[in-house]
Amino acid sequence: MIEYRIFYSHPHRHFISFEAKFPTQGKDVVQLQLPAWRPGRYELGNFAKNIRLWHVMDEYGNILSFSKKNKDLWEVPCKGLSHVTIRYQYYAAELNAGSTFLDEEQLYINPVNCFFYDIAKQNQPYRLEFYLPERYQIATGMNKESEHTLLAESFDELADSPLIASASLKHLYYGLNNVMYHIWIQGSVHLDEDRLLSEFASFTEEHLNVFKTIPCKEYHFLFQFVPYRLRHGVEHHNSTVITMGPATDFSTDAGHKDLLGISCHELFHTWNVKNIRPIEMMPYDFSKENYSHLGFVAEGVTTYYGDLLLWRTGSLSDSEWFQMLSDNINTYVMNEGRFNLSVADSSFETWLDGYVQGIPWRKVSIYNEGSLVALICDAMILKATEGKHSLDDAMLKMYNDFGQKAIGYTSDDYRKALEEVSGVSFSQLFESIVFGTKDYIPFLKQALSNIGMELLVSHPASYAERQLGLSLDETNDKTIVRSVVENSPSDVAKLWAGDEIIGVNRIAPVRNFNQLIEPLEGRAELTVHTRNQVRKLNIAADGVKYNLRYTVLRNNQASKAQTMLFDKWKERYAVTN
Repeated sequence: MIEYRIFYSHPHRHFISFEAKFPTQGKDVVQLQLPAWRPGRYELGNFAKNIRLWHVMDEYGNILSFSKKNKDLWEVPCKGLSHVTIRYQYYAAELNAGSTFLDEEQLYINPVNCFFYDIAKQNQPYRLEFYLPERYQIATGMNKESEHTLLAESFDELADSPLIASASLKHLYYGLNNVMYHIWIQGSVHLDEDRLLSEFASFTEEHLNVFKTIPCKEYHFLFQFVPYRLRHGVEHHNSTVITMGPATDFSTDAGHKDLLGISCHELFHTWNVKNIRPIEMMPYDFSKENYSHLGFVAEGVTTYYGDLLLWRTGSLSDSEWFQMLSDNINTYVMNEGRFNLSVADSSFETWLDGYVQGIPWRKVSIYNEGSLVALICDAMILKATEGKHSLDDAMLKMYNDFGQKAIGYTSDDYRKALEEVSGVSFSQLFESIVFGTKDYIPFLKQALSNIGMELLVSHPASYAERQLGLSLDETNDKTIVRSVVENSPSDVAKLWAGDEIIGVNRIAPVRNFNQLIEPLEGRAELTVHTRNQVRKLNIAADGVKYNLRYTVLRNNQASKAQTMLFDKWKERYAVTN
């Protein structure tokens, strides 16, 4: 067993002290690895940058030599020693759903950030002894030996078990099918607790309708409510950390539903990615990138169900669900990266720049585009089976065939699951819009039509977006080009992202670009600050309409068969059971 002691003083300095005893097991050299990334965010985290005062001792307290082999791998000669003890401090000053944080109010640890493992023996058990103020309790999915001592069967379990230690934790809970679901609340917030518990139980039951069982003995929602704007959730095998703010938002209906949405999403991950896992991540290799093309399933299907299940429970109205679908489609059409990189390849590329905008029009979102692919697949299955089956059945099959057997899956495995429950081929769909860059809109129109919906096209109210292909950020008394549609009048005029428009036909400053340009019918001389110089550019509308918008609505002319499929889609288990 690897034994850790965790303690601190001066919590306002944000340094957590760690002491860990590693058995050598007769080896001459032990290699100690700090993870380079964390599951749930597929990019390198470089957590070693937060470590200082790393040193190692033998069983008698003598300082040993060591060498650092790369940014997060330490090597310690240990010939003739039964164990070595490492000591170090970790700087914990950032609070989000995937970080580690210490202040006077709490100790919050995501162990994958700051705990080491023996690279040759990852299955060793861990014992964590915390030295905490007496009134502190610990919220976590890990087993407890005592109030402040935790146990993990392996590093994989430890890395996937965040914890909050605080004297101000609030605890709510509910039970379903002999499993307890715990809600831990850190931070000052006003919640309608009765409504929260009722609606959490409802969406949890919808998850169980899909998957039948949950792959854990209990589940923990760990909430960090903060006074500033933040929305972030991270999934774990029997828990999630969700950090949201400002905390005052959650007394409103919109804030409450946003909290439901992210919580439903993260719970779905308990099955999809924590158990139904891409083959490249079975098991996780914490020392380097784990490249996969399957983000459209891991995150895309989860994003789709995170809202769909709330609609099924009635927490979202029809109009709210249709608006979410409309927003997702409009996010897709506003991103010209859809012509340049497929959603599968964008998944592979998250390790490079998947969580920032990156260069213009390079990639798409595995969350957004992946959710649209899931919608199309769901509608195809419903149509092909006359409502007898849906994407629910494909996900249950994936859970039974891969998740419960701890076998990683491939894109072909997922495609075959869709085909087995539907009886139709998904090869063209995958070739066209999963691994290809074909336009989603024809596929979406057909999918929505299948289930009694329609996709109506409209144009943005902004003249610049509609006639010039120009999206602007006009905050802070500046007019900054946010994006430009390639080959549009703005592109022809040589405007590009990051440029600042400082004059229109010598009118300056520019406070409302649309009010100035629309009376000119899109023809003007622009004064632009770009690349550290001021330029004069001529722009002229060409009669083409850009930046189409779409609205998802019920089709009032839907056939009886289409209406039946809509009902199956909305109330899958209420109807069939």
